[in-house]
Amino acid sequence: MKRFLSVLMFFTFLGAGMYAQNSSVEEIIKENGKTMTTAMANGDAEGFGMYFAEDAMLHLSGNAPLEGRMAIIEAHRPMAEQGMKLMIDVEDVFVGGDYATEYGSYEIHSPDGQKVDHGYYSTLWKKSGDEWKIIRDVVSSSVAPSQHK
Repeated sequence: MKRFLSVLMFFTFLGAGMYAQNSSVEEIIKENGKTMTTAMANGDAEGFGMYFAEDAMLHLSGNAPLEGRMAIIEAHRPMAEQGMKLMIDVEDVFVGGDYATEYGSYEIHSPDGQKVDHGYYSTLWKKSGDEWKIIRDVVSSSVAPSQHK
């Protein structure tokens, strides 16, 4: 009986530790998202792009995938320079070891507050040293191509 209780306690603490770790990763990813949207709002394309891995890929609706951090930064530079506001709503974060998948919705607003795009995204993060970096990002716009400005 003591052995059974010991094993039960071990797995209970192990599960609690994994939950705490996953919760911590979710908080880090949400904080990274806040930093990225703030950088975008401040016209800082490099600050926005710092969470992408060097070999990251970004796939936007209706476009060929962008490969590499610099290509991703350059694709977002016009938005940053125009003062566009990116808002994200993280709906789920699933953590598995050194990888995490984030799923949510987004909106993009012009400097005067007009919504110019919205949709959903799925982002794959990978732990790199002490940091979490985006290695794949897929964005699906809910706006018809003819409505994009």
